[in-house]
Amino acid sequence: MATKTAEAEDQEQPQAEPHDGPVLDMSDAAVKKLIKTAKARGFVTYDELNEVLPSEEVTSEQIEDTMSMLSDMGINVIDTDEAEEPAEGEAGGEAAPHPVVAAQPVAKAETAKAEPIERTDDPVRMYLREMGSVELLSREGEIAIAKRIEAGREAMIAGLCESPLTFQAIIIWRDELNEGKILLRDIIDLEATYQGPDAKPAPSQPLPEGVNGADGQAPQQGAQSAQPGARADADDEEEQEPRPEEFEEDEDDLENSLSLAAMEAELKPKVLETFDLVATNYKKLRKLQDQVVERALRNDQLSSGQEKRYKVLKDEIVAEIKSLSLNANRIESLVETLYDINKKLLGYEGRMLRLAESYGVKREDFLTEYQDNELDPNWLRRVGRLKKRGWADFIHDERGMVKELRQEIQNLAAETGLHISEFRRIVHIVQKGEREA
Repeated sequence: MATKTAEAEDQEQPQAEPHDGPVLDMSDAAVKKLIKTAKARGFVTYDELNEVLPSEEVTSEQIEDTMSMLSDMGINVIDTDEAEEPAEGEAGGEAAPHPVVAAQPVAKAETAKAEPIERTDDPVRMYLREMGSVELLSREGEIAIAKRIEAGREAMIAGLCESPLTFQAIIIWRDELNEGKILLRDIIDLEATYQGPDAKPAPSQPLPEGVNGADGQAPQQGAQSAQPGARADADDEEEQEPRPEEFEEDEDDLENSLSLAAMEAELKPKVLETFDLVATNYKKLRKLQDQVVERALRNDQLSSGQEKRYKVLKDEIVAEIKSLSLNANRIESLVETLYDINKKLLGYEGRMLRLAESYGVKREDFLTEYQDNELDPNWLRRVGRLKKRGWADFIHDERGMVKELRQEIQNLAAETGLHISEFRRIVHIVQKGEREA
């Protein structure tokens, strides 16, 4: 019995692994034979391809990968009817080219008529038919979409720049950069930061001796010294001598590597200076942020002078961060951190809302009384006196749970250094920008 169970598990295990790439098993004998035949004649038919596809359901991405793989091999995928016409022409000798050409429109017309009655479980035809029905964008449409995506990305980054979580992360990155744990290119987009608004060219470094950056060839002396070797056997010469395009690719890689290193060397002092300025201003801003949360818990606010100082410090930090083009991976990490905290907040608020609704409190009434009062220390006493349905019983019976949930929400406010309403505003900006991007 145990043996059967183990065998069943072994049989089920491969099915649990999803196919990430092309669905053709290149080790299968039937697939090898099909590829060999297709390479010889330059094409493969849909029916032949479907015969070697796995029986399980395949996705459009897998089919697209398979079609791309066949195309890279120089193999075209065609209809069965189109494959029959050249075959008949080959059988009739060299006198058949004209009938084959003349018959092609008829074959296409017959194929078009036959499509409605073809079986609908053919994944290749279904994918191509679906792709063929998609209307292509015009150049103006592509430009409009690109502008919308860029605007959405800028809005998302602008929202992140207002988040104290970003300020905290930058201080951590600065310390890791100074300690050599990470590279500058891991934090910022080097090219975008270097170019800036003036878009000056990237710094260049001299290529190693023996390489001419202008034409990708060795100096004349090196070429002359290589001439005796060129008199060797022609086959050996072709194998040993690099092709011009390979030499150019190596040179491009070398230039790119040197260019990145040069940009890092030039940008690092300025970036570290910016990071230091952010860290200095954030220490001052953090004190004011803590006071905002503490005073909100006492139902109080900052003085007008403190409010002005708060705004000036925040604007300076935001401007400094915007001068840097953060690396895409760092932006994604900041967004994930923001969303993780927002998920916790929604969880606490959702539990409170469901508790209130269980006592008959209307959703709209709860949101009206709760929003913008998340840190109000007198909230429980105030809403417990409301005459509307359910409020008195809700607060009387669930006071302990509501206090606990509101305390967790206050902890999130202290962690972010923001009032909950301000935190929501930043999350909304980032979410909107991400959707449009």
